[in-house]
Amino acid sequence: MRFGILGPLRVCTDAGAEVMLRSRHERAVLGMLLVHPGQVVTLDRLVEALWPDRRPASYASNLQTYVSRLRERLPGVTIEHHGGYRIRVDAQQLDVLVFRREVAAGRAALAAGDATSAVAHFRRGLGQWRGRPFADLVVAALEPHVTEWEVERLAAVEDCVDAELATGERLTDVLAELHRLVAEHPLRERLHGQLMVALSLAGRRADALAVYQNARELLVAELGIEPGAQLRQLHQSVLRGEDPAVARPRSAAPAWSAVCQLPPTQPGFVGREELLDRLAVLLAPGAAVPVVALSGQPGVGKSALAVVLGHRTRAAFPDGQLYVHLAGASAAPRDPGAVLADLLRSLGTPESAIPQGVPALSAAYRARVADRRVLLVLDDAGDPAQVRPLIPGTPGSAVLVTSRRRLSGLIDARHVPVAPLTEAEAGALLAHVVGADRVADERVSAGRIATACGNLPLALRIAGTRLASRPWRLRTLADRLDDERQRLTELAAGDQQVRAALALSVRALSPAARDAFGLLGVPGPTTFAAWAVAALVGRSDVDAILDELVEASLLEPVSSELGELRYRLHDLLRIYADELAAEAEAARRAARRRLLDATVVRAGHAAGHLPRTLTWYRSSGTDPAGGDWLAAELDFLTGAVTMAHAAGADQEAVDVAERLAPFLWTQGRWSELRAVQRVVRRAAERIGDERATARAEFLAGVLSLVCGDMADAAKSFAHSRAAFERLGDRHGLACVLSDQAVLYGYQNRFEESAAAAGRAVELFRSAADPVAAVLASPALSAALRGLGRLDDALAVDRTAVAEARRQVAAEIVVARALNSLAVTRLLRGEPRLAYTAAAESADRLRGVGDRYVLLAALRHLASAAAGLGRRREAVRLLQESHDLAVQLGDRLWATGLERDLAVSWIGDGRAEAAVPVLRRCLQTYDDMDIRSAKSATLDMLARAYDALGDRAAARDARRGADVLADDRDARTPALSKIILRLAESVGARG
Repeated sequence: MRFGILGPLRVCTDAGAEVMLRSRHERAVLGMLLVHPGQVVTLDRLVEALWPDRRPASYASNLQTYVSRLRERLPGVTIEHHGGYRIRVDAQQLDVLVFRREVAAGRAALAAGDATSAVAHFRRGLGQWRGRPFADLVVAALEPHVTEWEVERLAAVEDCVDAELATGERLTDVLAELHRLVAEHPLRERLHGQLMVALSLAGRRADALAVYQNARELLVAELGIEPGAQLRQLHQSVLRGEDPAVARPRSAAPAWSAVCQLPPTQPGFVGREELLDRLAVLLAPGAAVPVVALSGQPGVGKSALAVVLGHRTRAAFPDGQLYVHLAGASAAPRDPGAVLADLLRSLGTPESAIPQGVPALSAAYRARVADRRVLLVLDDAGDPAQVRPLIPGTPGSAVLVTSRRRLSGLIDARHVPVAPLTEAEAGALLAHVVGADRVADERVSAGRIATACGNLPLALRIAGTRLASRPWRLRTLADRLDDERQRLTELAAGDQQVRAALALSVRALSPAARDAFGLLGVPGPTTFAAWAVAALVGRSDVDAILDELVEASLLEPVSSELGELRYRLHDLLRIYADELAAEAEAARRAARRRLLDATVVRAGHAAGHLPRTLTWYRSSGTDPAGGDWLAAELDFLTGAVTMAHAAGADQEAVDVAERLAPFLWTQGRWSELRAVQRVVRRAAERIGDERATARAEFLAGVLSLVCGDMADAAKSFAHSRAAFERLGDRHGLACVLSDQAVLYGYQNRFEESAAAAGRAVELFRSAADPVAAVLASPALSAALRGLGRLDDALAVDRTAVAEARRQVAAEIVVARALNSLAVTRLLRGEPRLAYTAAAESADRLRGVGDRYVLLAALRHLASAAAGLGRRREAVRLLQESHDLAVQLGDRLWATGLERDLAVSWIGDGRAEAAVPVLRRCLQTYDDMDIRSAKSATLDMLARAYDALGDRAAARDARRGADVLADDRDARTPALSKIILRLAESVGARG
């Protein structure tokens, strides 16, 4: 099989029969493979070639179909799949390979003085051309190759003319051909010179001089330049009547001399060993020229990394290491043509042999480095157009590019983002600049400096330089850097300034992206989604702006939640964005207002879709997807509350917080909820919103209750109860009473607990909130159990379960009612019925992911399993429940479960290990002043001492339990007796 691409695409069998390929897409795929013979063409490049504007949804399967058809139509031709496609052809099968082989042989013969043989080789090579390459195929991705080959063809024609002139034969034909070539390429000085030589050899010196005059006038008129040195010398030679020098056989190409242009490695370069190893692998010579593009924000150390890597890999590139600073981030990026000319000069190309125009320069450069093993380091590239003409054409070489931009247009490159240093690396760099002793003496301050610098090498070097030149303590600079308003001013040393480095990148943005960047500091140090950016800039179409900021390495995509990408600003970039926004304060205030308005609406929509699970948040939603959105936006929303309050937008702070608080509670995010609650209380007080203040106070009580701080819980509940009573807010009052009943239960004040819980249920029903009435029923049941009224508690639980099922309430509501029913069944001595209720509760809770209620259901399921004699299951369930309590930070539940697990150790023969744990739990209950829990724990401790044979200690523990049992709680001791069954030895139970 033979392939022709130097003209219309043609495929013939070895016998000369043409193979017809009628499909344009099949021809395009074949063309792309043939311009890279023996090399893998990536799927992305093939797809872009076939569908440059918009790829169809089925592009992958379509591409596979086209390749399959080519394999059918081209028997005997190998098309391999290796993360792309590769066609196997030898030098005789493809016309462009034959052309290049013959031209190379012609040049070698001409250099050796054999002009006749050289002419034969050149003519055979040029005979492969049938017209413009791919003349019948319009594929934009092929055009660069077409241009390159046409430049190669013209250079080969000129070399052939030199050989013809050297033979002295066919002078008339050569003159005719040169006249045509000069007319087609009037700015090619070499052709004008060859025509002068041919005319001189024909005895037409006057015509030769006229050619020079015409050439000079044309160059001055068109380009504003005089003829080059070689053409001027030839003119002088003709004037003197000398033999024209160009007619002599051309000398061989200049000898290759390996060069190393890499700058010195930056002193104190630290870390990045794993990245350096990975990059060295990516640069390893292979079947194609590897292009590795390093990108990252200003000051992250891309250039230093590239130089270190270049020095480390020198052995893999013995023919030289070239380095070019492209100044892409400056106001005057270097022109690829000027870079190519400089590269040719550095590789020994004489000035007279350096062509004009980027295509010709690129072809000459690629010919010069062909089959060499050269590493090209391109530092600070501005865009892909700067890079593409500089990529060598033959395997063996490699290209390493650094850029502030991501250079996504280099579709075949391996793109590697460079991150800031790790904490350890940042500390090592600071120690190198400042001195290891000074850093060792003030490690905490050194860490603060590194954090303030965002672990960016540029910022760290500047900070270190300031310290090295001043007798400051590290703490002095750390304190200065803590002030974000002055941080960028402090990070300056001479002409090295972090602010200037950041400004360079921002100035290169489009006006829309530059304005948007200046507003991205408004949300504070958090991630954000596209909707937030749209609100900030006041427009919905922000995709192009975000893409530009990401491409410029000024914005980092960090995660994708719910299919929506989230973004983050590095701290120093955020501070610089704030500085820019401060220059237009009115615009920043308007942007903040738009952002907060959008946040309130979106948070309200999401919270409104949450299933109803709390007494104090009335929602009719049934879609848990609202929780997914709140989870994805959690950090942003908590930051928005703080940001709103700090900016004086207190009503918005309250609005966002009240929509977020129920989600935080159900997820057990106590620390975030407490922080939000504190901000809301201050905001509500500042705007005089008494109802919001009461809600914040109530929430403080709930959080104190979870943490086991009964005194603070009692104070908060009392204050919020009084406020709701004063406001006449029956629903708010019912919420407080419901949780106040729980507090009274912990304090063994069961009459008060029953009264509060009963009133809460009545108020919820009168306020037309039957779901809240069901949610408050477990508190009433618990109080009745504490009073020993188990039949009444059972009636309350049955009613609550039935009501929850009848209302088709959320799973958590039904599960809570079942959970309470399980406890009552346990206390009634009905472990099997208790197990059934607790198991259903746990199953429902696992399905909805409510970990807080689940830990209680698991504990009660464990108690039922223990009551049924299923020890192993009970211990497993206790451990699972304990782990959840620890994760959620619920001190009360975690203590009780740790105690129950310790009881199980007694039965395993590990009573000695159980004693210190039980004593620690006893101390915790003492701190919380929960007498019933202390009594039960002393009973368990007595059992541990019994197992150890310490009768005196056991007797003292039981006496303590009896004293505390004067305030009888019919609930806790009974449940504890069930758990105590786990203290029985395994062997004793057979």
